[in-house]
Amino acid sequence: MEITKRKISATKLRRVAEIFGGLAHPVRLEILEYLEDGIPRTVGDILAQVKIDPTLLTHHLSKMKSIGILESERDGRNIYYRLMMKEVTDVFDCIQHCRI
Repeated sequence: MEITKRKISATKLRRVAEIFGGLAHPVRLEILEYLEDGIPRTVGDILAQVKIDPTLLTHHLSKMKSIGILESERDGRNIYYRLMMKEVTDVFDCIQHCRI
């Protein structure tokens, strides 16, 4: 089996590490999996799916938004979140196929 050498820039590796850090929590992965279909969801929708304290949910959403994984849009009293970085959902294929 031949191993392919890659030359990934240090800048890109730092950015990927930042993104992985933003995903490195089971609740964030659960949120990501729920938003994977691309449909914008309110905080209430997400709370119904991911049963955690609303303050903790807000923290996780803010973290993923600050990194650029999610984006939000306000519509009156509701804030809708949606997946902005669709490529990160490829991590679920890796999770399903990993022997752990």
